[in-house]
Amino acid sequence: MSNFQHLDGMRALLSEVYEVNERIMTGDIVSPKAAIASTNMKKMLTHYHEALHEDGATKVSLQAYIAAGGWVGIQYSYEMDGFEVAGSQVPRRV
Repeated sequence: MSNFQHLDGMRALLSEVYEVNERIMTGDIVSPKAAIASTNMKKMLTHYHEALHEDGATKVSLQAYIAAGGWVGIQYSYEMDGFEVAGSQVPRRV
């Protein structure tokens, strides 16, 4: 059995969403709705969509959503070498 690791672009995206949730927690961003509607979030999703393609992924889908507790989550799916990776995560400090 092999160990699965996300592509570098996906790990970087999750790290950036973690930072957005940190800013929500500290009050720098007033709400997850404001964070998702921001031009920065749109740019981030576009950038990492392209980065995943550059990493060799196909059928890339990235979508931010408001998660339980008032956090920003990422719903994602991509295909790599015929293997589909899909899920959602809410990267935040616990």
